[in-house]
Amino acid sequence: MKQRRVLLLGLDGATWRILDPMIQQGHLPHLAALREGGAHGELRSTIPPVTAAAWTSFQTGLLPGNHGVLDFRQHDATTYETYAVSSRDVPSPTLWELASAAGKRVALLNVPLTYPPRAINGAMVTGMLTPDLKAEMTYPSALRDTLLQRVPDYRILVSQSVFNLQGWSRFVEMSEQTVRARARAFRFLVEEEVPDWDLAMLHFQETDTLQHAAYPWLDPSHPEFSPQHFEKALSVYQAIDQEIGALLERYDDPDTLVIALSDHGHGAVSRTANVNAALAEAGLLELARSGQKGSLTALARAAMTALLRLDRWNLNRRLLPRGRRRRLVEQVQNSVGIAWDRTKAYMIHGWVYAYVNVNLQGREPNGVVPPAEYETVRQQAADALRALRDPETGKPVVSEVLFREQAFPGIASEEAPDLVAAPNPGYEFTASLLQSSKARVRRNLWRRDHTGTHSMDGILLAHGAAVRQAQVTDAALVDLFPTVLAWLGLPIPAYSQGQVLQTLFEQPLEVAIDDAATLEQFSRNRAYSPEDEAIIDERLSSLGYM
Repeated sequence: MKQRRVLLLGLDGATWRILDPMIQQGHLPHLAALREGGAHGELRSTIPPVTAAAWTSFQTGLLPGNHGVLDFRQHDATTYETYAVSSRDVPSPTLWELASAAGKRVALLNVPLTYPPRAINGAMVTGMLTPDLKAEMTYPSALRDTLLQRVPDYRILVSQSVFNLQGWSRFVEMSEQTVRARARAFRFLVEEEVPDWDLAMLHFQETDTLQHAAYPWLDPSHPEFSPQHFEKALSVYQAIDQEIGALLERYDDPDTLVIALSDHGHGAVSRTANVNAALAEAGLLELARSGQKGSLTALARAAMTALLRLDRWNLNRRLLPRGRRRRLVEQVQNSVGIAWDRTKAYMIHGWVYAYVNVNLQGREPNGVVPPAEYETVRQQAADALRALRDPETGKPVVSEVLFREQAFPGIASEEAPDLVAAPNPGYEFTASLLQSSKARVRRNLWRRDHTGTHSMDGILLAHGAAVRQAQVTDAALVDLFPTVLAWLGLPIPAYSQGQVLQTLFEQPLEVAIDDAATLEQFSRNRAYSPEDEAIIDERLSSLGYM
């Protein structure tokens, strides 16, 4: 038998709710073949089911309470602001680094949370948080120029702002072009740069971005399903399917394990709940009153409202880059919009899940809650979230509230928000208190807001001569880290929180544990310059993530 290898295919945010109908109608023959000829099932995401947290768990074998990456932006309690995360926030060795250290050859393309690139035994092109194509986006660094010469139409991703401004046809067209260019770039990596690869991964972001922009059009079970728009979007899903088929044709051999996966699932969203408004109604948060230091006058608030509402007509891109506008909004809200000396609990960021902090003395710069009252205030905030109801339906917005020690047990727990709220289906969250409207829940607008949001149920497909034909249950994203290491014959760090998915295989894999690998708290370093962070802010905002 030749040396084993693994081909990983990331379909960001992919869900069986959309893929199943496409497969049943014969639109995705290669994914259908993967499913019929191997193991498949749902893949449980992380808490929260957000790309930054989930792909970090996949790469490290750690849940967010230990790796500490919760979202694209992390809250800094010492400043009431946030900063963009990067690979430097990933505290432990990644799957790619462990394989490299064991002498395995590695090729990666477009995997999230890999910028700036960390050294591996092979080649890497970083993923969605790469500021632009001028950045240090490859390892080795000289690879960037060669890649862009070979694939001149390579792009990092296509944001939802293209749909907002230019419409569905252009958005879909650019997404398909991006899929094709990315696949060409990956073939260049695995055929020319690292032809002797043992571990390779290609990641597609387009499944996620399309579903965020127009989920109801893509899900046949949704009341707003649109056959016309569905047919148009099929070109992107079929492009991904065809590129996967081309890779399978070349690399489908007895020694190669192929795994297709998503970091989370997707579902429809139509309403956004304002967490800070709910906290204010519960008496836990106050806005600065006019005339006081830190106040936001009615005129200023109206101006901010108008600025935010420019999104509805997509004028924001013409008048002020969206990322810089959102950053300005955050700074204004956090610096002058909230009366910190009278606020006990607050939310700075979060959209899939809500992250709420107690304004604690000795931790926050203007903390007012004595440590002795921390638990009381935290419970009051949890009660306020549980009481949050949609005024149109009377139904609760929040499905579950967890304290941080419940949601994020581990060495990074102290860095996590004090409590986290998960929404009921159909809802997202916002922290904005700048708009004049006092509505706690508002309706999402097409071509401005998300119409699709993240869910816990991702997808898993495994294919290979050693893989059994079966439907897999109780598989988690974090399980793939030890499973890939075991397949490659490498020891699994003792700190890994995942389990080897032995149910994927006809015969159990041999498992070796590296007991000397202990989990340590690593320092995290900001990876972005202020200029790069502004670019990242704009991209995250154009995707609807801020």
